[in-house]
Amino acid sequence: MIIKGYKGVIDLDLSLVSPIHRKGAIEQHYKDIEEYKKYQLSLEPQYRYENTIERIKKRNIEVALNRLKAQITEQNRRYQLCKNIADNLM
Repeated sequence: MIIKGYKGVIDLDLSLVSPIHRKGAIEQHYKDIEEYKKYQLSLEPQYRYENTIERIKKRNIEVALNRLKAQITEQNRRYQLCKNIADNLM
C-alpha cells in the first residue's frame, strides 16, 4: 500500500505500518503535503521545487535524449560507411 507523495514529499509506504496507525499516518501525510504546498508558495519563485529540482530533472532528460540521438546517428553513419566499403569490395 503506497500513497503517492507530491513533488518534494515522498510517497508513503504503509506496508510496515500497523493497521491501527494507518489512518493517522495517511492523515498526517496529506497534512504534510498541504504544509509543503504552503511553504513552496512562501518561497521566491526561483527557489521553488518546480524551478530547481524539476528543472534540473527535465534538463537531464533532454541531455540524455540528445546523447542517445547522437549515438544512434553515429552508429548509423558507421554502419553506412562499413556497408559502402563492403559494397566496393564486391
